[in-house]
Amino acid sequence: MSQVMGTENQSIDSAADAPITLDPSNWKVFRRQAHEMLDDMVDYLENVRKRPVWQPIPTAVRTWFRKGVPVLPMDLDRVHEEFMQHIVPFAAGNVHPGFMGWVHGGGTPVGMLAEMLAAGLNANLGGRDHAPVEVERQVVNWVREIFGFPEGATGLFVTGTSMANLIAVVIARDTELGFQVRRDGVAANSRRLAAYGSSAVHGCIAKAMDIAGVGSDALRKIATDSRHRIDVEALQQAIHNDRRDGFTPFLVVGSAGTVDTGAIDDLAALADLCQREKLWFHVDGAYGALGMLAADIAPRLRGIERADSLAFDFHKWGHVPYDAGFILVRDGQLHQQSFESSPAYLKREVRGLAAGAPWPCDFGPDLSRGFHALKTWFTLKVHGIQTLGAVISQTCELASYLESLIAERAELELLAPVELNIVCFRYRTEDSDRINAQIVVNLQECGSVAPSTTRMKGALAIRAAIVNHRTSRSEIRTLLTETLALGRALQNEQSPRAGALEMEETPEARQHTGMQVALQHVEARLSVEPESITLMFQRACFLEQTGHLQEARDAYRDLLDHEPSHLGALNNLGNLLLKSREIPEARRLYELAVGYHPDRPSCRANLGNLLFKNGEREAAREQFEQALRVDQNYRPAHAGLCFILDQLGDPERATWHRNKAFQNRCVVITPYRGEQPPITVLELVSTTGGNIRTDDFLSDRAFQRILITTEFYDPKTVLPPHQLVVNAIGEADGAAAALAGALSVVAHTDAPVINHPEFVLATGRCEIAQRLSDVPGVVTARTRTLSREQLLAPQAAATLASLDFRFPLLLRTPGFHGGENFIRVETLEELPAAVSELPGDDLFVIQYLDARGADGKSRKYRVMMIDGQIYPLHVAISGDWKIHYFSADMADFPEHRAEDADFLTDIRGVLGECAMAALQQIQETLRLDYGGIDFGLSEKGEVLLFEANATMAVLVPEKDPRWDYRRPAVEKIYRTLWTMLKRKATVCQSSANGLNIQSAKNNLEIETETLASVAT
Repeated sequence: MSQVMGTENQSIDSAADAPITLDPSNWKVFRRQAHEMLDDMVDYLENVRKRPVWQPIPTAVRTWFRKGVPVLPMDLDRVHEEFMQHIVPFAAGNVHPGFMGWVHGGGTPVGMLAEMLAAGLNANLGGRDHAPVEVERQVVNWVREIFGFPEGATGLFVTGTSMANLIAVVIARDTELGFQVRRDGVAANSRRLAAYGSSAVHGCIAKAMDIAGVGSDALRKIATDSRHRIDVEALQQAIHNDRRDGFTPFLVVGSAGTVDTGAIDDLAALADLCQREKLWFHVDGAYGALGMLAADIAPRLRGIERADSLAFDFHKWGHVPYDAGFILVRDGQLHQQSFESSPAYLKREVRGLAAGAPWPCDFGPDLSRGFHALKTWFTLKVHGIQTLGAVISQTCELASYLESLIAERAELELLAPVELNIVCFRYRTEDSDRINAQIVVNLQECGSVAPSTTRMKGALAIRAAIVNHRTSRSEIRTLLTETLALGRALQNEQSPRAGALEMEETPEARQHTGMQVALQHVEARLSVEPESITLMFQRACFLEQTGHLQEARDAYRDLLDHEPSHLGALNNLGNLLLKSREIPEARRLYELAVGYHPDRPSCRANLGNLLFKNGEREAAREQFEQALRVDQNYRPAHAGLCFILDQLGDPERATWHRNKAFQNRCVVITPYRGEQPPITVLELVSTTGGNIRTDDFLSDRAFQRILITTEFYDPKTVLPPHQLVVNAIGEADGAAAALAGALSVVAHTDAPVINHPEFVLATGRCEIAQRLSDVPGVVTARTRTLSREQLLAPQAAATLASLDFRFPLLLRTPGFHGGENFIRVETLEELPAAVSELPGDDLFVIQYLDARGADGKSRKYRVMMIDGQIYPLHVAISGDWKIHYFSADMADFPEHRAEDADFLTDIRGVLGECAMAALQQIQETLRLDYGGIDFGLSEKGEVLLFEANATMAVLVPEKDPRWDYRRPAVEKIYRTLWTMLKRKATVCQSSANGLNIQSAKNNLEIETETLASVAT
């Protein structure tokens, strides 16, 4: 007994000694996820040109960030998924070549990797004796060499030039007043200090004066010359006046690249003045100082080597990822005296980890400092200063190119000389400030280029700061031509667009307006460049995105007349045609795309999806496999294969592909193209099939759809804000796992649910046959699930007899609807061959119900159950027992269509009271918000039930006059469905998510009004 007790105590002690760690429990899984995260960011940088520069944050996404603090842990892959969906698409966009708004560097892939390495080391560079400090010291030496500073100069990485300028002001203050000011404070000294900078000096200088205790009013702003440089004579006079009036001048700030225009002060003249007047000479070179790396720019910075201190950013023209500011000080002793302190807990030693004095914290305010130097060190070593200098020269050349283009256009006006890489200009018009401000907003929201604004001599200017190493002449031309087109469009508007935009309520509405404006100026550019393939494609895309679908189709066709192999036009037009069920033409386009672009996975996947929907599984499989040979991680191809392999009876491989397609991607936000704020819908879908066809009634002009793949839903995943849940999983037999996941989803939301998963789960074929067998006026077909072995066994006849089955029987593979994998077996002798023909381990055995009328033809009626009511959809009439409307004898027999029309206009008269009462009872029993019933009629007027579930689609009739009689019935179903969705969303109208239901209602009204035209 004592031995047992001892063992238990030892176990308890061991458990108590085990620490709580934040390391991953499974390093292999973590490593895989880490590689995926890195791949995603490499993909982001590689393909950044395919993205908009910037786009407004949708209301639903912004609301996402209003959630409370997380209490329980969440898996890394889920957090990564949220990052990719809600953060990456809505960043500022300064990595994009079209970003010209502010002086932001574009970063580099090398810098990104170095930042990851620095985070892995987690080094604190406040001090102590370790290699990361030596890295920073090496970069300090390099910087000293670049700018020609003496051996005793010191430097320090800081967050940015704002902090670097503050450090410079503090050193200048202490040097002038004496270092006892650190102890006594500025107020203890009777001298009133004065500092000087141009009227174009950066605002952070005044802030630094404030923080340093000198006061922002102590900064004298000196007038500039015609090139926006400080007037040195006016500066000399201001210093003289201040001395006369009892002030103590102590600091002159020269600008090496002003924020508005990129002007460079005469640094040599300022150095001479400061030497004569014995003043601290500081250079604010936030971005312009690194012009020293460019042979054509460096001469214009003459005098910078004589500065007492220099502040600049590596994260601007140096393209180091944010943040990487730097301060360089000529006299290292003065620098150290302004900041060093030695509390007992920071005692320096000669040996050990506390050696290595002086420490970086002796040169600035921060003790906790990140390893900013590493990404700069990597950037300088990998790229070299020669390449970095060439990039700087390139941006200035692009600015000169833009300047020349502006000079050639009478409609444009240059507002300041182009000194470096900043161009300030405007569109000439009477209402100049309003028009130019709106041009900039529209450019930003359209996503092609993103300039900013400033004011020059009281006038609002469009400011293009060309900093990004990815920017080319193409982006410069885009800026110019789109500015002209927008200016013309805004100038000609009767109602000011700026006012209209101020009335918009959501980013979605502003984005739609932006696309409309973009369409206008693309069309204006096309009038000048009618043969431009790029502009043709942009116009077609904007037409599609703004809902002008027929015009978009025509535009894609026109483009293909000019360039038959255009990838985007082939795929986009094919998608539009497929959506409107013009299958042969869509297929022709997809096949052309594959022929022209055999190594593009998207072409293969598009064709594969069409072939799969057309029942050509093997051909579809070949396309998906070809796509994976090109890109083994192409998710759409994995998705297509998982569906195909499921149907081909290979569940193990199907599951493998399903995981590759959907793992870590359980939430997908689809594009929204409406003009008003949307109804935000959480749409629950299955990755194993059995989904309701929702594309037609959840239109992207009214609904923002957020797809949740429920098999991969983790309850720890925070659901995006939404007003409505639509369970699009209609198949109870083949998608039970997905419905179980859907139950988990709806347990975490208070929003109304369309087709609650609990009700759908109860609509399996066997269960429906049993549940509805007692409904008066309903005849159900006996239905059982039997294994393939049971049906092929010698005692199969006995088994069937014991279950009261008699021939003819129907055999069906679970999970299929329509006519696929559905066979009638006339005799016992035919059973083995029929079983062998069908896929699946288990099969439905269904008692055949004879639905033939007096004419010997079978009839299958379909009604839709929507919001508690019954609506007729069609009656299919055929000489074959297997009736599917689109394969029945409807197109060739006018009398059949006439009977169909009678059913649609007089359902009660055609079916009779008994059947109508039975259908209503079925609706009440199933409790589905949306579903369908397929049935025949017995001689007694009873409902011969074929199936009743949520899988049935309401397809818009083809563009053929023979089906015009069907359109009113389909429109009525859609109107009813939209009315239900609108009502449910209104019930969920919540001030918590701030969504505008009334605007969404307006969108639905637009949809219902235009259904007929869309259908045709």
